[in-house]
Amino acid sequence: MWRLLILFTTLCSVSVEALREDLFLEPPENLVTIVSCVKHLCDKYYKSERAIKGSLGLIYLKPDSSLFQIQLLKSFHEDPRHEMGIMPKNSRRLHPDASHVTDRAKNYFLMVREASELASHISMFRRLPTLNPLAQVVILFTSEMTPEVFGVEVRKALQKLFDYWFLNVNVMVQRYNTSVLEVWSWFPYENGRCAEEIIDIRMIDECEYAEVEEETEEEEVELVEPEVEQSNETYVNSSSSNEGDSLHPKKTAWMFRETHFFSEYEPKLPKYFNDCPLKVSTPIWEPFVVGNETAVEKGFEVLMIEAIAARLKLAPIYKVIETERATARITVDKDVGFYADLIRRNSDIMIGGLYENPISRKLLSTTIPYYQDDMTWCVPPARLAPKWPNVFIIFNIWIWMLAIGIIFVCAGIIAGFNTFEQGYPENYTWMLVQSLALSLGLSATYWPQRLSIRLFLLVYMFYGMHWDVAHHSFLITVMTRPRFEKQISTAEAAIEKAFKFLGPENSLVFFDKPDTVSKHIASVYKTCPNVDDCLARINADQTVAVAVSRAHSQNSKTIGEAEMFCFARTHNIQTYPVEMMVKKDFHILAKINDLIRRISESGLLGKWQVESNKIRIDTDSGGGGGGGHGDAQIVLTVAHIEGAFFLVGIGLGISAIAFVGELVYFGLKQKYNWEDSVFSRMIC
Repeated sequence: MWRLLILFTTLCSVSVEALREDLFLEPPENLVTIVSCVKHLCDKYYKSERAIKGSLGLIYLKPDSSLFQIQLLKSFHEDPRHEMGIMPKNSRRLHPDASHVTDRAKNYFLMVREASELASHISMFRRLPTLNPLAQVVILFTSEMTPEVFGVEVRKALQKLFDYWFLNVNVMVQRYNTSVLEVWSWFPYENGRCAEEIIDIRMIDECEYAEVEEETEEEEVELVEPEVEQSNETYVNSSSSNEGDSLHPKKTAWMFRETHFFSEYEPKLPKYFNDCPLKVSTPIWEPFVVGNETAVEKGFEVLMIEAIAARLKLAPIYKVIETERATARITVDKDVGFYADLIRRNSDIMIGGLYENPISRKLLSTTIPYYQDDMTWCVPPARLAPKWPNVFIIFNIWIWMLAIGIIFVCAGIIAGFNTFEQGYPENYTWMLVQSLALSLGLSATYWPQRLSIRLFLLVYMFYGMHWDVAHHSFLITVMTRPRFEKQISTAEAAIEKAFKFLGPENSLVFFDKPDTVSKHIASVYKTCPNVDDCLARINADQTVAVAVSRAHSQNSKTIGEAEMFCFARTHNIQTYPVEMMVKKDFHILAKINDLIRRISESGLLGKWQVESNKIRIDTDSGGGGGGGHGDAQIVLTVAHIEGAFFLVGIGLGISAIAFVGELVYFGLKQKYNWEDSVFSRMIC
């Protein structure tokens, strides 16, 4: 009802003076006789495939108040089914604000005197958010034309709409000097053609709404069927009335005389497309598209295109986009920009792991999503940790401090016991060695006489045995299992380590954010014309982070998956749905989307993804060897126990220093006749 209110308000707001401000000639009076046929055939064309409740229809008015135009608007307005909301427009009156219109027009009705007048109408509806080149378009010529002139004008009208990608176009004209309405059209894929140019046009319908008088009520009206091959005539009774006196009663009936030139409505888009070319532009981007600079080989998006083309009987033709163009900043440049082929309509579709952005939403159309990918950071994997601390990392620092403290305390206790028993004349250093030997489960040269001291040493030996078993058990595990340094796994950690951030130029938009991390990355970000070359740098530089598609990083031929580490999904730069880009309002987009749904539901998409993911694996394993080394025996080398040698070296160094110190001490003692102190007797 609100659409009817808008229609009524719009019609009332157009003054008679404004309607007359035009140089067009008044249409012929007998044009009024085709109003019913125009409405009757529009009902059929606008509902040719399915009736869409509440769909939007734009009627472009001529700025005149002719009886024909008024009656035509009235016929649309009084449609009892109200299946179409009407938006009357005038090419000379700009729409004040069309932002509130959210529905795309499903139907257009344009009235022109000749084909040249279509330019103003097209420029008008191209500025509206309701623009829909896939809609049904009906053009009505309001001037009478001879068949020769009309043939020329029809071709001009169809070509003008075709230049703006409208294919579903029917042209109406009143047959010269009659009340018969003819409808002409063209079929883009008729006779093996490929919607490239308008060659054949043909009449698809004709209609006449005629008055028939009968002399008596019993006499039936006889209608002569036109001789038309493959025609289907329909006669529809309208209202009737009785006039005249009782002696000569007459009955007047209005009837449609309608001829269809096909047994049923023939759609403009066929089921199959005559092996017409489907032009596909793509960068080489594994696993979506696999190939080289000159040819496309495989990839799961390529398999999708092949399946769609086979089902619709299309012949895919691939054009490879150079890598530098594919990674450059996305622009509206229609000559060298990434979307140039689609914007200029030199290609029909584009693949390669693509996703929507503000520019593509404005200039292109997209298929439904069929895969989810991530933009993430890939960095060098954590390096192997040095092996010399193997002896020490078995326990944490507190356990080591406790164990060392026990050795010193027990050495003091043993030294005290030895002094109490007046045993061996050994100092504290020697007792420290004995304590260390006992703590490691080794023998010691100390034989105490008292039972209490022996019991203490027995407990200490059990402690040493337990410590020794634990130490050796964990030591074997540590030495035979690789250890790694802490892995860089977040952007914050990479910034802290002064990493260099690289990636394609078109990924810079992801860092146009106010947070400090994004600002820092944007300030140091270096662009890569070829992302695979940047990924290869990971092998040589331990401070490189590359922004790349997760799916591509797992399938790049330049670097193995095990040779880099990509951040977890919780630390993605961006997560996005993968779609195919198609030229704006591509007329077979609906059929492609339907096939993508069926491919996804059938499980073929998952199968193709697995097959495409094998590309890099098969390539890497081609050389043979190297497999199964995870189960091979590990042979320990000096590097695994180099910590022990470090200890020996440290011990020898300390001993050498102590030896030199003792020589100096005794030399000074003899020279200056020093007496022994408690400390010297205890240490030396």
